[in-house]
Amino acid sequence: MSTLIETSLSARAILKHCHHLNSPALLYSGTSGARHSDQLSPAVAVLAFEPEQTLKAENSEELTELLRSLESHTEQSNLASRNGNRFQSGWLGYFSYDAGVALAQIEQFSCDTPLAEFHYYPFSMELDLAADSCAILNPLNRSKTQVEAWLAKLEACITATGSNDDSNTDDKTSPIQPDWQPGWSKDTYVDAFDRVKQYLLSGDAYQVNLTMPFHCSDDLTLSNPLNLLERFNAPFSCYFKTDALTLFSVTPERFIRIDDTRMTTSPIKGTIPRGQTEAEDRANKEWLKNSQKNQAENLMIVDLLRNDLGRSAQTGSVNVTRLFDIESHANVHHMVSTIEAQKPVTMSHLEAILNAFPGGSITGAPKKRAMEIIQELEYGPRSLYCGSFGYFDDSGLTDFNILIRSIIATPNGAVCWGGGGLVMDSTADSEHTEIHDKVDRILQTPL
Repeated sequence: MSTLIETSLSARAILKHCHHLNSPALLYSGTSGARHSDQLSPAVAVLAFEPEQTLKAENSEELTELLRSLESHTEQSNLASRNGNRFQSGWLGYFSYDAGVALAQIEQFSCDTPLAEFHYYPFSMELDLAADSCAILNPLNRSKTQVEAWLAKLEACITATGSNDDSNTDDKTSPIQPDWQPGWSKDTYVDAFDRVKQYLLSGDAYQVNLTMPFHCSDDLTLSNPLNLLERFNAPFSCYFKTDALTLFSVTPERFIRIDDTRMTTSPIKGTIPRGQTEAEDRANKEWLKNSQKNQAENLMIVDLLRNDLGRSAQTGSVNVTRLFDIESHANVHHMVSTIEAQKPVTMSHLEAILNAFPGGSITGAPKKRAMEIIQELEYGPRSLYCGSFGYFDDSGLTDFNILIRSIIATPNGAVCWGGGGLVMDSTADSEHTEIHDKVDRILQTPL
């Protein structure tokens, strides 16, 4: 069969009902997908569902087995031909931040969500939201019968839960406005901030990423992600619904992309809110661009990521290709740098990802000591927050984000975290305000 099969289904109708599918996974580029450019590209999404296999780890022992299995399943690349630079078929899933804690052999919090979970999807569907069209991706050339059976499940879901149109009504579920509450008072945050400062003064670390959660008791596991995705248009957004949890993420940050042997990472460090007027917005962006404090924070993480990539890279191949770029998103401007390196052919993509995990932009530096301080001071386990969601595609392409700007939902409630990197000249008031700049727009979005 052809690897690309056109359908008559509406892309928007599919997105409006995707939360009713079996184990859906969604990658969403947003219209801000044209990075380092003022030109915006149309939003594109890739949807997968009905996985053939599942790997899940609830504890450290199961994580070791999951990694062994994932390595075995992904050691052969180029099983499928490449059609563009997006996921087509393969393993999609996440490593939680707490998986990184386990791998670093740091004492863990008790966590009620899995350390990692990956699903294998033999098909996917590319959704062009501008044209409201979609096409099935069948890179492994599965039989016509298999493709038709897969498509029939999607059509049955849309028929059962709503019409194939672009109206604003969606089956029996209406978005709700969750009642989010901070896990810490400001005074509690300031206490933790002051203790981080003492560690910085003592030389234990020179940057620590301190974060705090916001909780709600609502069950958001069956909520549709489209409203949140479109409101933020973030380039590495994703949605993942499993038996254990539902992940909503509008993250602007890439962790690592590996294309054959080329590795790319783009850490974010440095944030300012969007302005209320065009003039204020330009002024805020210019301020961030010239902020020596934010440049210093960003450079610390660039050096850390150069070292992390260096653990996997061919000698002499690590290069900083962009330094202190400013990227604009729905709620904030960010300072972003880009580091590239060449991976040895003999090293697997999984090993290269794990060598740098978790991302340095959400730990601090030096990484292990910063992670130890985080474990000591923070509210509780970060769960998927500050972990990574991504894929090992059958064509040999790997791409993972960093799970900031994310909601992790279970039937018992949901959590959304915010934080920032603390250095010697950080102030508690400005850092606490920055947390709200990052997450308030998410907390105000009905789901």
